Amino acid sequence: MRNVIERSVHPLDERKRILLADAAMFIIAIFWGSGFGVTSWLLGFFSPLWLMAIRFMLSSLILFLLFRNRLRYLGRKDLFLGLALGFLLFLSFVAHIWGLVFSTAGKQSFISASNVVMVPFLFALFYRRWPSWVATAGAFITTAGLLVMAFTPGMTFNFGDFLSLLLAFGIALHVLGVGNLSRRMDPVALTVIQLTSAGVFFLATALVFEPVPSIGSIDSRALWGLLYVVILVTVIPFLVQTVAQRFSPEVHAAILLSLEGPFGYVIAVLIGQEVLNFQIVSGGVIILLGVALAELDTLLRKAFRLPGADAVLPGGDHDA
Repeated sequence: MRNVIERSVHPLDERKRILLADAAMFIIAIFWGSGFGVTSWLLGFFSPLWLMAIRFMLSSLILFLLFRNRLRYLGRKDLFLGLALGFLLFLSFVAHIWGLVFSTAGKQSFISASNVVMVPFLFALFYRRWPSWVATAGAFITTAGLLVMAFTPGMTFNFGDFLSLLLAFGIALHVLGVGNLSRRMDPVALTVIQLTSAGVFFLATALVFEPVPSIGSIDSRALWGLLYVVILVTVIPFLVQTVAQRFSPEVHAAILLSLEGPFGYVIAVLIGQEVLNFQIVSGGVIILLGVALAELDTLLRKAFRLPGADAVLPGGDHDA
């Protein structure tokens, strides 16, 4: 009955929900973009695994205190799926933190954003059909813009960049996983479960491989930076992403979340770490064209019934 009611929602209402969800992910991409530089800076005070363990355990504690009542409605299957998503998140962030050790925040932000071109192919593999051709074109154009922004003559590809590429693949899988599971279960409860399980995996790994840090000896500035990463780069963005992907198609989500790379660069320019130039501006314009195509897909899908459109219905189904 629930799905019948949701399918009766007027197309205009559905488009509004998708646009609102897309706008929310556009905003959190800004915060995720700032996270690369702050996390790289925090590695000067914390070892990699302990930084992630503290980040995710504090984040999950905050979410548990706020939303613990939402967990009572989860079944065993929901808990298992949330745990699996948390393990994927753990593996992705292992690649993230160690990639920063061997590479730079700027390079990783752009390499990881390449997940946007992986999502349409993975979507087709898992769902046995292509997403909307308009959104897919937007994904490829966005990737082209990222390449323009990131390219530098004589650039090399090191081990840290390889880990960043693994991070991109993990992000692509995570976008698909969140999109699917957020329509099957309470997205808020899913956020709590995935961040908690990722935190537990990081804590166990840190206890085995790294010495326990002495918090009292850490610079107070680093503690403020850690608080920033916990609240504005973890708790709020992951919560918003999981809820928003209940309504936004996966390719849209990938395109918008990939903006963390350009936003990370813009933030670096604003704080004086990078210099703005014509190449960066050109790449940014191309990326915005890709984003515009994704949003145009939302506006045109119902009007023209585009073949293969990946419209999302809250009941968990895709409009064929």
